[in-house]
Amino acid sequence: MEIAVDGWRASLGAWQAVRNVPREQLPQLTPEQQTVARKMGIPEEDYARSAMAGERTREALLQKTQRLAHALGERIRRSGLAVTVNRVLLRTIEQRFDVQLQVNGRTVPLTIEESIVDDYFDSGSASAEESLGRILDRALASLTA
Repeated sequence: MEIAVDGWRASLGAWQAVRNVPREQLPQLTPEQQTVARKMGIPEEDYARSAMAGERTREALLQKTQRLAHALGERIRRSGLAVTVNRVLLRTIEQRFDVQLQVNGRTVPLTIEESIVDDYFDSGSASAEESLGRILDRALASLTA
């Protein structure tokens, strides 16, 4: 199964976490990053903090994508259907997950809004769980029809 994050963003929490990181612990900028920082008029230290915040957020987004893949796989196993989750991709700009399911050589794309997944994981929202279930049930029905 492919699990990936397309793009990046830095959360407020990640920005706050790196705000006081000592300069010597910041990542070294590549020559390309140094050029971009100069062209944008951003001090290299600030650019390095931005890169560090982005990396921390990217890791959290990848973990969220893995959790969704696991949750979908568990629900599919409970359904008893021979369905495979081929891919779960978080598209950060669009704030959605693109999922690819497969059964008997047929592939069905599935789109899940990131906000639903956040509500489900962050607060255990019953309505988010229902929404996820409904989205997956419709996809599974189209695979087995």
